[in-house]
Amino acid sequence: MAIDFTLLLTELAREFDQQAGSDARDNFLRKVGHRIACRVTLPPCKTLLNLELEMNVQLATLGWGQTSLSLAETQARLRLTHDGLPSLGSTGTPPGSWLTACLAGLYEQWLMDQPNAAEGCRITWDPQTPANSIGSLLFEYGQ
Repeated sequence: MAIDFTLLLTELAREFDQQAGSDARDNFLRKVGHRIACRVTLPPCKTLLNLELEMNVQLATLGWGQTSLSLAETQARLRLTHDGLPSLGSTGTPPGSWLTACLAGLYEQWLMDQPNAAEGCRITWDPQTPANSIGSLLFEYGQ
């Protein structure tokens, strides 16, 4: 028997936001993303292409969409464009983006765990800046 937790998770998300607020939500979900990354690990990757391929294998396993990686060399930052993150109805800011901070934590931990990772780097995003299309998220990793 399959159990669908969508309604439970959606209402949990709404209640969490109402009681804790968006900053507490994002901090909490980033930590949850770190924990997920520790359970769903990536092998060491020597190239950006290999890293992208390995990330996409694990994202597919989670049912969390896919990513593409590119370097913003002038800013010394890694850009991650993500498509297909599940939504919990209209929860989050902007609507439908409640799990964004969790995904950010997942990416952040994966990148920190790679060989020769620079210390002090974090994933950042601007919720008001879409990537390429509706439903697309743009993250940057760097200092």
